[in-house]
Amino acid sequence: MITSEQNTGKQLQRLAAQRQLYATAKKIFGWQVLLSGPVTVLMAFLVIAISTLKGYAALWGITVALCDLFWLTPWQKRLRDSAARVQEAFDCDVLALPWNDVKAGKWPDPELVFEQSEKYKKWASKMPPLENWYASAVGELPLHIGRLVCQRSNCWWDSKQRRRYAAWVISVVVLLFIVLLSLSLGNNFTIEDFVLKVAAPLAPALLLGLRQFSEQREAANRLDSLQNHAERLWKDALSGMSVVEISVRARSLQDEIFENRRKSPLIFDAIFKRLRRDYEMQMNHGVDEFVAEAKKRLGAS
Repeated sequence: MITSEQNTGKQLQRLAAQRQLYATAKKIFGWQVLLSGPVTVLMAFLVIAISTLKGYAALWGITVALCDLFWLTPWQKRLRDSAARVQEAFDCDVLALPWNDVKAGKWPDPELVFEQSEKYKKWASKMPPLENWYASAVGELPLHIGRLVCQRSNCWWDSKQRRRYAAWVISVVVLLFIVLLSLSLGNNFTIEDFVLKVAAPLAPALLLGLRQFSEQREAANRLDSLQNHAERLWKDALSGMSVVEISVRARSLQDEIFENRRKSPLIFDAIFKRLRRDYEMQMNHGVDEFVAEAKKRLGAS
């Protein structure tokens, strides 16, 4: 059921809508990065060369921080929440799980799914295909066990890419700080000069980088915990726990997967595509291993 249902027109439309919603949220995030990152860094370099610009640089930093807090971040979160609910609708149908309106709220409007999927068609050729979202090997297992393998794959994939992305982010932040500190010392800046003329205007960029690092690591930690839970459920399922109980616990696990999607920070599509090439083969190999062990255990029982 999983492998056939995931490739129906309705489910592919949901995946397209989910990608479009996330893409719009990533564009907003891109503006946040641009305004808080390169522009702010440029200001810091200019202040090192022309100290009279420090007032303008500080004003820019305050303006960017306020726009981020009251406008850009709330807008981005609304889009991310909608994308998570569309993805949840896909998972509920494909993995044969009931919708939890207490956790996920209202079922996504079909008009929203159609609108967003139509927008996605304009640039879909630039992205990886939507077909076979879950590895086809899970179709060889009973639904209640194959479902757990899919949930585990969700967690493994997301955790891996977030940890790697977090490592890149903190490396850039540290390197940038060292370069600017070195330039400041080379221009005979005192500690006070560095703090007021460089560090203060640069604060939005540094805070954005540190926040990204922290949030990506927190999301990865949550995903690792969910992956471990999925593996415990999988072992219980192979040990003979009833289908009903496993299904109930799988629904609870899905609640936490959905919640993590709502909370997790975004990753740019260019980075997603780069990491996808690195991890897709590993993920499919892991699925094959789980499927082979399940078939062996079930065949022996």
